[in-house]
Amino acid sequence: MKKIGYVSSVNPFSDRKAWSGLIYKIREAIELAGYEVVWIPYNLMYKNNTWQYKLNDRYWNLRHKIFHKDILGEVHSAFNARRYAQSINLEKVEECDYLFFPGGAQISLFLETSIPVIYLADATIHKMLNYYWFNIDKAAFRIAKSLEEKASQKSFINIRASQWANDSVINDCKCDKSRCFVLEFGANIDSKDITSNNTWESGRLNVLFSGVDWERKGGDIAVKTVDFLRTKGLDAHLLIVGIKELPSRYKSIDYIDHWGFLNKNNSEEYEKYIQAYKQSHIFLLPTKAECAGVVFSEAAGFGLPCYTFATGGTTNYVISDYNGFAFPMGCTPEAFANRIYNDIIQGKIQHYHVNALALFKDKLSWDAWATRFKRIMESEV
Repeated sequence: MKKIGYVSSVNPFSDRKAWSGLIYKIREAIELAGYEVVWIPYNLMYKNNTWQYKLNDRYWNLRHKIFHKDILGEVHSAFNARRYAQSINLEKVEECDYLFFPGGAQISLFLETSIPVIYLADATIHKMLNYYWFNIDKAAFRIAKSLEEKASQKSFINIRASQWANDSVINDCKCDKSRCFVLEFGANIDSKDITSNNTWESGRLNVLFSGVDWERKGGDIAVKTVDFLRTKGLDAHLLIVGIKELPSRYKSIDYIDHWGFLNKNNSEEYEKYIQAYKQSHIFLLPTKAECAGVVFSEAAGFGLPCYTFATGGTTNYVISDYNGFAFPMGCTPEAFANRIYNDIIQGKIQHYHVNALALFKDKLSWDAWATRFKRIMESEV
C-alpha cells in the first residue's frame, strides 16, 4: 500500500473543524481511495523567538505602518514557509511515497526531499487578490505570487476544487495542463447522516441560508428574496445557520428562523445542522465571493435545489438549469425570487432535486472524490 504523508499544522485524524472540516474529510477520502495516510505536522510557532523572526516581523510591521497595507503571512511569506519546513521531521517524510499538501505547498520549496508533491487548494493567490483579499501590500503580494507559482510548478500533481481555480493554475502559474485536475469538495457531513429530502409540493416553503460572513454570503439578498417570494403568495420562510449574530433589523421578522452558529464538533449542534437541511426545500446562498462552497455539496446530498451567484468556483457545484441556477453577478433579489417562483410553478425544482442527488453521487460526495483521486494517481504514477 502506497503511503501518503499528509502535511498539515493540525491533526487530520482528530480535528474536524479546520478549514471547514476539509482537513479531516480529505484525509478520510485519501484512505478510502486505498492509500495509507501518515500525518506530517509542521509547527506554526517554530523558532518564533529567533532574532531573524523578530527582524522579519518588524520589517513587515513597519511597512504596514508606512503604507497602510495588509501583510500576507503564513505560507505566503518565504520566511515563514522556510521556517515551517525546518520544523518538519525529514526522517518521517522519507518514509512516504508522496507528500500531500491541503494548501501550504509553498513549504515544499524549502524541504530537502525528492518525494513527489500533491498540491490541493481551492484557489490561487492570483485569484484571491481583490476578490477575497483587499488592500494588500504590493511587495508581500509579489512574494506570495512567486511562491504560489513555484510550488504549483514543482508539484507532481495539482488538484483544485473548481475549474475557476484550475484554470488559474494552468494560465497564471504556467503549469503543465496534464498535471492539473479538478476534484470538487464533498460535504462536511458524515455519509450516514445524508438522506434525500422530499421535494416541496405545497404549504410552507423552507429556504435555507448557511454561512458565517453575512455580507460576503449575501445575507441581505437572501432575506429580500424570501420577502419577494412571499409577495407572490408563497408561504416562504428563511432558516439561517452559521451567522453568530443576526443583524438587528431582521430579528423581529416572523418568517425568519435564526439558529446561530452551529459547531459540528458538538454532537447536539451537529445534529441540529443536519435537521436544518432535512427540513428545507431550497438552498439559497447569493454569495459575492466563493472559491468552492462545501455547503453546495451538502445541499446536493439532501437533494436541495441551489440558487447562488456565478462567481469563483460556484458553477462547479451549482449548474444552471440542472440542480438550480447560478445568476450573473449584480442580479437583484427580485430576479432571484422570480426565478425561484417560476421554477416552482413550472415543476423544475422536482427535476433539480433528482439532478442534485445525481450530481452528489457522481461528483460532490467524498466517495466520488476518492474514486476520482485514485484514478488520477493510477494514471499518473
